[in-house]
Amino acid sequence: MKINFILIAVAIVAILGFVYFIIKRNQKDQKELEKELNQKELKPEKHDSEHM
Repeated sequence: MKINFILIAVAIVAILGFVYFIIKRNQKDQKELEKELNQKELKPEKHDSEHM
């Protein structure tokens, strides 16, 4: 049985690229979430019941 090392190498590179993409995307989403949460802390929402 012959092992196709080129095919294995391509698969490993593709998997590593996908993992890198997921990690970068997660970091970006985390920064956006932190920014959004910080904005909510600085400017709290006003409720209609407070104005009555």
